[in-house]
Amino acid sequence: MEDYRGWELDFNSAPYGERYAATSPDYDVDCDIDGFYVRAGCVLTADTIEALKEAVDEYILENE
Repeated sequence: MEDYRGWELDFNSAPYGERYAATSPDYDVDCDIDGFYVRAGCVLTADTIEALKEAVDEYILENE
């Protein structure tokens, strides 16, 4: 796993194709009292590592 601007970068090989994924530093999943999952943070995906890093940069720029 690689780190980029505090985000964890990973390569996923899945049945629907190979994808790169970035998980934000504040990512967390919890289950509420009704049994629904509540997600905090963000996960981004892209076809290449370069496109993924661009998506992370854009997300940070838009959300700071």
